[in-house]
Amino acid sequence: MIKLIAIDMDGTLLTNAHQLTDNVKKAIFEANERGIKIVLCTGRPLKAVYPYMEQLDLPNQDNYVISLNGTLIQRTNTKEIVYSHQLEHAELSEIDAVRKDFALNVAFFDESHYFYTGEKTDRLLFDAAILNMEPIHLEIKDIPKDRVIYKAMFVGEPEELDCFVKAVPNEWYEKFYPIRSLSYVFELLPKKANKGDGLTGLAELLAIPMAAIMTIGDGENDIDLMNAVEESVAMGNATDSIKAAAKYETKSNEEDGVAYAIYQWALN
Repeated sequence: MIKLIAIDMDGTLLTNAHQLTDNVKKAIFEANERGIKIVLCTGRPLKAVYPYMEQLDLPNQDNYVISLNGTLIQRTNTKEIVYSHQLEHAELSEIDAVRKDFALNVAFFDESHYFYTGEKTDRLLFDAAILNMEPIHLEIKDIPKDRVIYKAMFVGEPEELDCFVKAVPNEWYEKFYPIRSLSYVFELLPKKANKGDGLTGLAELLAIPMAAIMTIGDGENDIDLMNAVEESVAMGNATDSIKAAAKYETKSNEEDGVAYAIYQWALN
């Protein structure tokens, strides 16, 4: 019996126009009525998740959100942090030093702000607009000592990022959790931070066995979600590696795939 459903947002819960369909909302409401916890599990910061949580009535319930690709877990009704990993400021300085050899921005996030170094580029503005956030220029040396940073990422044109990825220092693969989450984004997370480990930590907190959890995703940053549970669902628009890792495949995000998955494998 499914007790919790962890759902990726972009390319999964949301359409390509970043909208929630009525069918998806209806399925999630029905799952909630059955007592199933709905956990949005996303690379977005909480501020960029909250408008969708409100549409799903999640802030009025004792549910949780896994944000910034598993670095942060918060209660939806109080925003209390129950689980987190962070990057050290010295690590951010190291990351930004490498950026200066490429036409890229480094963006980094606390709970609710989108900071960046370098010149403001069209690609950076495009990414921030999707999140409905205003990017704030802040050099690494000027970050207040008490500011907690959970995630950093390189943002740029895909061709430039291709060159950058080939030049990433080998030690970064040991020191951080790196992932190419989008064609124009290369993320560096704290070493033990990813969606799968975040979900496992939440399951332990809630005393829910992993066998009672279903996950739904589409992109490379969802691979740990697929591997964390038995009841994993790939979207019809998912990457080949996600489809290979998942137990089931649903319809695409343009065809109410999340609703289909909920009815087929959680409420059936």
